[in-house]
Amino acid sequence: MKIIIICFLAGAGAGLGTGLAWMSAAAVISPMLITFLGMPAYEAVGIALASDVLASAVSAYTYGKNRNLDIKNGLLMMAAVLLFTFFGGLAASAFPNRTMGSFSVVMTMLRALNSLSGR
Repeated sequence: MKIIIICFLAGAGAGLGTGLAWMSAAAVISPMLITFLGMPAYEAVGIALASDVLASAVSAYTYGKNRNLDIKNGLLMMAAVLLFTFFGGLAASAFPNRTMGSFSVVMTMLRALNSLSGR
């Protein structure tokens, strides 16, 4: 039952964060899975990124339906994101699971504190 509640709260937080604040669903899901369920960091990040892709697809569809997409700049940004995601993934694979999990949780807390400060 605990797993269902944590997964529901992580999904709700990710959905609200993605829909209202334009943040990554992975910023909510991976720290919750790591902290509250003790899930291995790489598994939690993989789940979070998969849900992020789906959430982004729904957002892109909604923006496209309302004619709010800039395809030219979007393709340029997509190329940069794919390139740096590849190199970021290679760099992340060099770290042990515990380090990756702690980094994910700490960076999410810093982002939350930055958001609370109004900057």
